[in-house]
Amino acid sequence: MNALPLYLLPLFPLLGFALLMLLPRLFPGRSGGLLASAAVLLSFGVALTRFLGQGAAPAHEVLWTWLPNMALGEGAAAGNPIAGNLAVGFYLDQLSALMTLIITGVGFLIHVYSLSYMGHDRQFTRFFAFLNFFVAMMLVLVLADSYPLMFVGWEGVGVASFLLIGFWFSGRASEGSSRDVREASGREGIANSNAARKAFLMNRIGDLGFMLGMFLLFKLYGTLSIPELAERVEGFPVAQAGIELACLFLLVGAVGKSGQLPLTTWLPDAMAGPTPVSALIHAATMVTAGVYLVARSHFLYDLAPNASLWVAWVGGLTALYGALSALNQHDNKKILAYSTVSQLGYMFMAVGLHAYSAGVFHLLTHAFFKALLFLAAGAVIHALHEEQDVRAMGGLRKFMPFTHLVSAAGVLAIAGIPIWSGFFSKDAILAAAYTQSPALYVVGLGVALLTAFYMGRWYFLVWRGEYRGHVHHIHDADTLMKVPLGILAAFATLAGFLNIPSFLGGGHAFDTYLGRAIPLHPHEIAASTEWLLTLLAVLAGVGGLAWAWAEHRRGVLSRGPLGEASTRGLYLDTAYDTLLAVPGRAIAGALDVADRGVDGALSGVARNVAAPGGLFALWQSGFVRAYAVSMLLGTALIIGYWAIRTIGMGGQ
Repeated sequence: MNALPLYLLPLFPLLGFALLMLLPRLFPGRSGGLLASAAVLLSFGVALTRFLGQGAAPAHEVLWTWLPNMALGEGAAAGNPIAGNLAVGFYLDQLSALMTLIITGVGFLIHVYSLSYMGHDRQFTRFFAFLNFFVAMMLVLVLADSYPLMFVGWEGVGVASFLLIGFWFSGRASEGSSRDVREASGREGIANSNAARKAFLMNRIGDLGFMLGMFLLFKLYGTLSIPELAERVEGFPVAQAGIELACLFLLVGAVGKSGQLPLTTWLPDAMAGPTPVSALIHAATMVTAGVYLVARSHFLYDLAPNASLWVAWVGGLTALYGALSALNQHDNKKILAYSTVSQLGYMFMAVGLHAYSAGVFHLLTHAFFKALLFLAAGAVIHALHEEQDVRAMGGLRKFMPFTHLVSAAGVLAIAGIPIWSGFFSKDAILAAAYTQSPALYVVGLGVALLTAFYMGRWYFLVWRGEYRGHVHHIHDADTLMKVPLGILAAFATLAGFLNIPSFLGGGHAFDTYLGRAIPLHPHEIAASTEWLLTLLAVLAGVGGLAWAWAEHRRGVLSRGPLGEASTRGLYLDTAYDTLLAVPGRAIAGALDVADRGVDGALSGVARNVAAPGGLFALWQSGFVRAYAVSMLLGTALIIGYWAIRTIGMGGQ
């Protein structure tokens, strides 16, 4: 039996997007959401079939010729490096196969959840159209066999993110019955639109880095095909500085897309979009594209130790920044947003240390437990009539027992408590850091403590104690929400067993699988040392949760550490506003004044020139009698002139 073609993976959701956008009237009620969910489910079926049918060699399917003279041809070995044309093709190895399963599997669960969560939204069909478009572009990104095609998917998910962050661009109650409601909705719409623009613009900075990296790679190697580059870099001598610079440019692209320092402030603001968007795009898939880019480009970063060190330290510092910023947040979703920033930092730290498998494994487990936490937060927001301040929650375990249970599983996973998945993936990253950079290991261990604290704080403020809000008749999630939550909770609990380390009696099954596509670079640590590192990581997780519990018992948990500094994201947004936005607005204002002055001067000259013409225009009335009078007056003036002149001459 022939394998299903890879182009079906993005084709199904792309068709769903086209149908929902072009023919929305054909899909009344929830039918548009059902169509979109079915499209992603079909893609998941294709992804699962191709995953189970994988062979030893990667699958490479070429669709059509695209860019001339941008790939290696037959004459490349003879010194003709640009003899071929770059084609549109899809490349499936163990790394991209795993990514397709995450995108379509988690994506389908979030689509199902959204059928209920967005059920009463007046733009229900449009929302699912945008979700389908995002899934299609994300699949193009991870399946691309070349950097230009990857960039197409890269830009596509950026557009989808912009559309979904600003989905409520006019607010959620723009058609409200009272003026106050409409005005509040208008303010919300402006904030949502600003958040969407901010994400779009900051990602454009990263995209510039990606493009410069592509240009430089083509200059160095004469091709942008990823399989050809992987073969060519080993035996093709180029300047070391060129490779380092190309990898740094690619890092800029990855930093923008994954919300790492210094381009991180857009991601917390992206919580303005609907909660399913936060779960799919800003937790499980799109923001991990930067990690995927570095892992996919491993053959370049293995030759660029300085650029790799930059990747690792950017990740380590971002992990610390995200954790510190999450300590005293009050918005339900922003706590999880800063947590995402921090966990992405762990992944960057891993791939920067060439522990690619550890980074991708944490990407996998994070997709499960962070999507779970976001969807659980969405269920709470839904039940509390859009309330997002955790200080107005508390004691919700009594009203929402199922959501409380799955939330607890997500918290234990992200805190790194055995046996939950985050324990295995985070431990692998910390072990890699210990062997290669003790300073990064200390940072990572400290972040693990802070992570457990702020997630424990989130848990106790939302679920424990007494209810502090004003909403009556709180209800648990319905079945359409509970099914995705339950499945994600199961994977958040058990996915770690895919990669049990050898000192715990396992065989590194995930590492072995992924090692067919990317190098493993195994670290040599004595079993006793690994046990000690694991014990320290577990103590950090347990200690953070105990710290949160102690603060909860004292009744001071709502006032987290670092106070206002943490609430305002360590003032990074304020710094950008002071250093960039304020001077930019001042320059724009000065240029506007100058432009208005020049425009006014030119307009004045034009008016002065046009004034005499206006007088003549008054004569052009179209009436014969007016023209006759003009002729009579003109004749009289001429006769008078000559008469006066004749009299004057006679007098001489």
